[in-house]
Amino acid sequence: MFRTLRYKWPTPKSLLFGAGVRGLHSTKPLLTFNLSAEQKCRELLDSFKDYDHIFQNEDGSSRKPPEEELKKIAYLNSYAGRRNLGIVEAFSLPKEHERLYSANDRDLAKLKASSGLIIDKIPYEDTATGEIKWKIVREGDQKEGWENIAHYLFVPGCIALLVAIIWRDDMDVSEWARRELLYRVRSKAEKDNDTAVLDTFEKYGNPESYEFDYVGFQKDDQVIVERILSGEYDRLAKLRRRAHQD
Repeated sequence: MFRTLRYKWPTPKSLLFGAGVRGLHSTKPLLTFNLSAEQKCRELLDSFKDYDHIFQNEDGSSRKPPEEELKKIAYLNSYAGRRNLGIVEAFSLPKEHERLYSANDRDLAKLKASSGLIIDKIPYEDTATGEIKWKIVREGDQKEGWENIAHYLFVPGCIALLVAIIWRDDMDVSEWARRELLYRVRSKAEKDNDTAVLDTFEKYGNPESYEFDYVGFQKDDQVIVERILSGEYDRLAKLRRRAHQD
């Protein structure tokens, strides 16, 4: 007799951490949340009475923190750059650990903003040597609004335009020039209420649009050609009169 095998269905937790399922890695992954480090961070943050008056007094005068306080700030600035919490781990943390991490994250941001907006140098701890060094910052070390716009909108727009110009081979320069000339004729006809020209464009479409019947227009463009030539003669006549006056 063969003994029947009982299959153990995977649970959501086992799928996330690879525990209790045959074929998945059985070792528990290394989590980035460090409870003791977060508790120490909370203790140091609570030692500051007011994050807004670390480098500045309430009357607006500059304040020089003592050496012990600078060491705390240096450690917190260094720790803030090292701490990282993944999405999967964030959902798996107990509620009290999640609240601790969120509170530390919020207060560390306040501490950085307070340091960056008031002074040009903030202390940090060099993890390799353990000594305190100074980091240069200017107004929170943030870019101006127009720089972000240029980075996220203007540059991609220029790239998209360049790609469109390279790959759009359905209109050469000469056709574009003809369409531009027809557009000017139509604009002048709208100002002069030239019904003959407007009726012609009504028949073949907008010269700026790709739906414009350019082939059909070339077979029946006497009215437009006449207006173009008359417009050029008028322009030349004005130039001649101006030359005689000079």
